[in-house]
Amino acid sequence: MTETFQNDLVREEGTLVDIVFRSPTTAWGIGVFRREDSTVFCATGDFGKTVLYEDFILYGKRVPDIEGGDIEVKEFTSRPPRSVAAISGYLTSLTGASRGATSKLVAHFGAEVIEILERSPEAISAADIPQQDMDRLISGWRTQRSDRLAMSKIEVEGIQLYKLSRLQRYYGNEVDLNKLIKADPYCLYIHFEDMPFAKAVALANKLGVTNQSESAVRGAVIAALRREAWLGHSVIEGAQLGQTVVKLLKVHPDMVRPLLAPAVAELRKHELVHVEDRKIQLIQLHEAEHTLFKLIEEWSLKEEQDLDLDLVPSMEMGLKMLKPLKKSKSDLKALYTGLSALLSECFAIVQCQTFNDQIHVAKALSLICQAYGAQAIITTYTLEMLAEAETLINLPIPVMTYAELIGLDAETGIPLARAASPVEADIIIVIGADALGIEEMNHLIEAAPQDGRLYLLGCPKDLPSLSVGQPFADLMESNVIKAFHSRFWGVSEADIRLAQEQIWDGSLEPDTGKFDPTQPICWVGCENGLLPEFVPELLDQLAKAFGVNPLNDIRVVAPATNNKLIRDVINSIATFFAEDPEPVLFQNRKHHAGLPIVVRQPLATSDCPAFSVYNPVEISSSEMKLVGSNGAQATIHREDRIDVFDAVVMTPKFIRGRRYQVVVLIALEAQKQLINQELLSSLLNASNRSLVIVGDIEGLCEGLTERESSRSRSKLLHWVGEK
Repeated sequence: MTETFQNDLVREEGTLVDIVFRSPTTAWGIGVFRREDSTVFCATGDFGKTVLYEDFILYGKRVPDIEGGDIEVKEFTSRPPRSVAAISGYLTSLTGASRGATSKLVAHFGAEVIEILERSPEAISAADIPQQDMDRLISGWRTQRSDRLAMSKIEVEGIQLYKLSRLQRYYGNEVDLNKLIKADPYCLYIHFEDMPFAKAVALANKLGVTNQSESAVRGAVIAALRREAWLGHSVIEGAQLGQTVVKLLKVHPDMVRPLLAPAVAELRKHELVHVEDRKIQLIQLHEAEHTLFKLIEEWSLKEEQDLDLDLVPSMEMGLKMLKPLKKSKSDLKALYTGLSALLSECFAIVQCQTFNDQIHVAKALSLICQAYGAQAIITTYTLEMLAEAETLINLPIPVMTYAELIGLDAETGIPLARAASPVEADIIIVIGADALGIEEMNHLIEAAPQDGRLYLLGCPKDLPSLSVGQPFADLMESNVIKAFHSRFWGVSEADIRLAQEQIWDGSLEPDTGKFDPTQPICWVGCENGLLPEFVPELLDQLAKAFGVNPLNDIRVVAPATNNKLIRDVINSIATFFAEDPEPVLFQNRKHHAGLPIVVRQPLATSDCPAFSVYNPVEISSSEMKLVGSNGAQATIHREDRIDVFDAVVMTPKFIRGRRYQVVVLIALEAQKQLINQELLSSLLNASNRSLVIVGDIEGLCEGLTERESSRSRSKLLHWVGEK
């Protein structure tokens, strides 16, 4: 729609679809532009070096001055197209690569193709395009990017080239990025997640932009949403948003009120947030939620007869295939019945009460695949669960992490296994699918082969995922996906299942009669003042009794670590087990060699996924060398932007989807309300031998069923309801 602005200038937005005339001696030309509603208009002016399919914002006057007249352009801004449909033509026009090659590239990578060209250009080889076109794309993009960025006259030091390029794609090629960053330094924060908010505030203040500015409020809105996402929530209410912004900027609420609405409006304009019903989300999470159920809807329409491979055996053949499980005939029949129904579906979810139930189902599926010669892959989120699954299943079936399965690019975080180049497998079995967040679930489904099967195994009554959302539980409740319960599939009775049922029906009670760490749940009463001395001794004795590593095979958990007593426990464990009692300061944090840490990012130099646990082996002020639980080595340098957390005592978020020989929960009266059913269920599923609860255990289970849930906030089920 055409709009009129000051000085009677008309504002138009459109994509350049044709160049009718270009002067051979000047920058003057005539272009044809297409609006979002598919109508077209002509514009004349000094456009400089235009590229077909760029998006333009034009200001000018109509000639003649009637509706539908050509636009004589006075000012304009151009940028690469945001529409995926236009990217192929744009890249061809810009670099000279063939349209067939760019179309294939966009089909493979979608809207993320420009980010791939910017940061990991070698990865475009995955699209299987001719080498000549690859060379043109890579060299053409680099040359054109340099030419465009040369106009920005950047004076702010320390900003990587790819960041400047992305900013220019957002704000337009004619924008002076130097002026933009100096006037609105928070633009670096809102467009890039690798800058801490405190650093963004410091940079803004240095450049003279105060906390009482709209720019600061925009930055604080994004910071609030990212903090909620870190806690697992994809959505935040308007009132809560305002309160969080006030706290982040440390200003009076009266200052924030008039700036909040225009700040959010500006973020919406740049397609960074989505607002609906006074709820606000980061745009990528909003789109991820919609994409998830769109993908699931597509998979739910598939039928088993459409697949090339029939994996449903007869009763007689099925019982023979499952015989290595060494179950009774009645249990094997129950298992066969359940698996036959499952294998008749292309896509399904299997609810399991315990981790061992998941292994039971995965091993049975593996035996059937092995008998048929079907290509199966078992995948899981964390290295700890991967290692145990591999040991327990013990069959020649590939077992790999989720990150390895989807081909996660370490530089950009973009998965390379997509609909255009899916994983090669007849069946993908996901163990611990409840540890996957919304975005991970999308990447997994997109990587699955269209002519294969995909089964999600997990425990929905559990903590939210490591990242954002709780899609496994939401899928169970949405009724849009075929769901099964392994409880009826010949699963053997076990003490751990009884303990899970006690947690959820409210009948769990501390047993202080004896200390028996061979039981699923073991209770140890201990006075608070003795915990710092007692816990290291407990770890040492448990490790000796079971012949395991006290720091790698036993994990201590606390509902929250911002408690002096918990910090005292952490320090006492460090003193007891550290190779050197003196910590080393690295990236303004104290670390001990040999004491485990969690790294939020997937490190480029190793094959460990996000949120992996590492042991530092060498630490200096300039770098830290790490070894993962799988033996992978990595090095973090002082200048790297890496989120590192202590793993000596983990919080509930970090225990998600892992497996340890023993898990020790520190129970304090002050943190009693944080010990809920989800936490106990998760810890029980994380322990191979026992969950040891130590501390203030008297009355710990009273009112357990009434305590606030750890459920993630999202709009997944709301969106399904509206469908």
